[in-house]
Parts: sequence; C-alpha cells; structure tokens
Amino acid sequence: HHHHPTSKFSHYIFSLDFLLVPKQLFKTRIMLAVLFSCLIGVGLSETYPTFGETKWDQLKTTFGTNPWKAYFPVGLTEDAAKKDDWKQVMSCASSGGVGNVYIEDDDISVMPIYGQNGQVFGIILAFYDPGETSKVASYPFVKYTLLDGTVVYGVTAYYRDPSKVCEEGALLEGEVGDRLWIAQASAGAAADGGYGYYKAPLTEDVDALEQDGFDQGACFWGMGQHYWRDMSVDMDCNEAYPIFLLYNKGVLNAWGIAMSHDDRPDSEAVQKYSKKWEYPEGNTLKFFFKKNEMPTCLPTQGVQVSMHVYMNNPAYMLCIG
Repeated sequence: HHHHPTSKFSHYIFSLDFLLVPKQLFKTRIMLAVLFSCLIGVGLSETYPTFGETKWDQLKTTFGTNPWKAYFPVGLTEDAAKKDDWKQVMSCASSGGVGNVYIEDDDISVMPIYGQNGQVFGIILAFYDPGETSKVASYPFVKYTLLDGTVVYGVTAYYRDPSKVCEEGALLEGEVGDRLWIAQASAGAAADGGYGYYKAPLTEDVDALEQDGFDQGACFWGMGQHYWRDMSVDMDCNEAYPIFLLYNKGVLNAWGIAMSHDDRPDSEAVQKYSKKWEYPEGNTLKFFFKKNEMPTCLPTQGVQVSMHVYMNNPAYMLCIG
C-alpha cells in the first residue's frame, strides 16, 4: 500500500494505544493497527486535519508589552458584542453572505463576524486601503462595502464553516470554532463571495506547512512559534505575504498579519482611528525569524503595521516545550 510520510494522521491514531487491547491479543492489535494505518494512509495521503476539535476559548487581538494597551477582547457572541457597545457594520443580507459584522468605536481594524445563530464565526482585519501592492491577485485582501457605504479591504478568517454563517440554526461545536480558514481573494473574489480558502493545519505539521509554502520562523513569548509564507533573505518586501500562523505546544492557536510593503498603510494615519495595530520596526523584527533568515529588506522598511489574533490566553504562549 501507499504510505506517504506526509500523512501524520495514522501516527496520531497509534498514540491512542490502539483500543488498549490486552497483551494476549498483541498480534491482533498490531494487525489492526497496520490495517488501520493503511486505510488512513490511502484515504488521507495528501491531507492533514484542517477542521476538528480545538481548545480555543477566547478571542483577543494585539500583542503588547503593556497589558493595558494590548490583548483587546472580542466577544464570542453577537449579544456580548452588543453589550460591549460594538456596532453592526455589515449584515448577512448586506454582505452577500459574509455574516453579521461588528466594529468597536468606529475602528475598522478588528471586525468580528457573527453567524445568524449568534456565535462568533470569524474575524476580518481591515484597512481603508492596504496599498496597491496588497491588492494584486496573490494577496488575501477582500473588498467590503459597509452598511454606511464605507469601503474597506480586509483579511478574512473563518473559525467555523463559512457556508453556515448565514443559516438560522443550532449552536455549533467549540467556543471559538473548529478551523482557521482564510479567504483568498486570488481565487476570484467575485461579488457573489466566490473565493477559496487557505485551510491552515490545526497541528504543527512541518511537512504540511512547508508544502503550503510556510517556513518556520522564531518562537517569541506572548506570541508563539511563527510560520511565514514564501519569505526569503533576498526577497522584495513588496512581495511579502502578510499572513503568518502561530503554533504553541504543537497546536495552532494564534495568527496574524504583518504589512511591510512600500505602499502599506501609514502607521501614523492608522493610529488616528485605531489603537489595535502593532508597530514593529528595525532590528526588533529579527525576533520573529530564525537566525540569519530574516528578509534583509525588512529592517529598512521603517515602521510596519502588524496584528496578532489569539484564540487562547497569550500569557501561556511562552515557547516552552
């Protein structure tokens, strides 16, 4: 049978100590396990889990060394958002099925998406204008028109099945959700919302991540183990893919975007309406990459604009173990 080394799935099943069969049946157990891994190996040879149970229990944005100016909470239900005075800027009807979208204090940078069932379904990280180089086909910015006519561009992540966001219905599993699917505008973000999704691996499967173009960066406390897509030492910063993924103890539980293009949003302009972005610059950027692997263009780009989004408590993201 075909067994691909990329299929880590069969090994997870082994680790459940295959049904804990008693010692006398050891041979049977081995046979069952081998048979099982063959079936799994064939069935899932090129895939990895992109949805399933998670231990995500909160949504917070923005890394910071001063906790009073960072780690801003996002309500896990539409009722919680309303109670915290967030206001609706898109509805299922107005958005062509994106969901019911809210913002806090006229700040478009963090726009949670709620389903018709009231649960959080995802989040959009938005700018009024991400810059022309960020709107080219290979970038994940989607253009949205808010209820008041304002146009914004956002990186959109769903934590639950996006096809169910505007269905009336029962509550779905998980406090935050069961996946991280990021809309890819490049797949043709037509007016009907016809875009594809990048489906992030829920576990830190280095082979799977590398197949998707993500390379391991550095682990940094309060963030986790970074993975950057299509980054290289001699790259052009105008071609930098903005999304990074973060794993802690082998599990996906945070992600974010980092803008380093020449025509990215101006940090001072952004600070006038938002307190939620981060502004890394210069040599501090090397903390996010392996030694000698940071793109040499990055520290020359001046003040950048970035955001971390957490699905677990960042206080435990300590890069230990």
